[in-house]
Amino acid sequence: MINPYKISENDDFLTPFWGRVYFPNSLKFLHLLSKFCILFFGGVVCLFPSTGIADGLGSQRQIEITKSMVRVDFEKNESFKPNKIERSFWIDQFEVTQKEFILVMGGNPSFFKGDQRPVEKVTWYDAKKYCEKAGKRLPNESEWETAIRAGTSSAYYWQDGNPDKYAWHKGNANKQTHAVGTKKPNAFDIYDMAGNVWEWTISDHESGGKVVRGGSWRNGVNSLKSSHRINSLPIHKFHYVGFRCAL
Repeated sequence: MINPYKISENDDFLTPFWGRVYFPNSLKFLHLLSKFCILFFGGVVCLFPSTGIADGLGSQRQIEITKSMVRVDFEKNESFKPNKIERSFWIDQFEVTQKEFILVMGGNPSFFKGDQRPVEKVTWYDAKKYCEKAGKRLPNESEWETAIRAGTSSAYYWQDGNPDKYAWHKGNANKQTHAVGTKKPNAFDIYDMAGNVWEWTISDHESGGKVVRGGSWRNGVNSLKSSHRINSLPIHKFHYVGFRCAL
């Protein structure tokens, strides 16, 4: 079975959605694109329902990843330094939930249980495997920072706003995770990019291990800065680290 989400280095970003899967002709594609894409802060943001097919499963057991993804346009967001993105990409609108993780992986390693809470206590390998089974991948660090900033250059993506309205952190989380999407999103309509759980990226850290971004429920507001980054060995798993996928 052809994986409609697999993108080669030479493919245009929209190749997986051109004719083969969703759009039988260019006119229909342009019609649907006009319904889902908007101009936002000088960039183009598109929201589509995301569907992934788990590797190794027959068509009768097709797994639908029901949450939306946000498309971030390369040409409008290439100025972030030193973390320049190399191409347009999609990123999950929400952190991967426990319900979604169980659907794809068949188990739930999380310490704080709840279908709509972010999955945690996952290694980098677990996160990578989930994304691949869902027909996606982990975001790289440049993509992740572009997504959290959402056109801003301030320390926090809410700029001078109240962090309690945008993120779960040490001061308001009551020592636990919370259901995804219950705080305000950033300007790209992406939720929980700061707080709730740290998020694995595909990128290597210069000091060893993998880059982890975003802060969590157990960290102070300073850890929620858009530029803040830490590293962790890919074999580690904590009840404050989760992930989201990209395309």
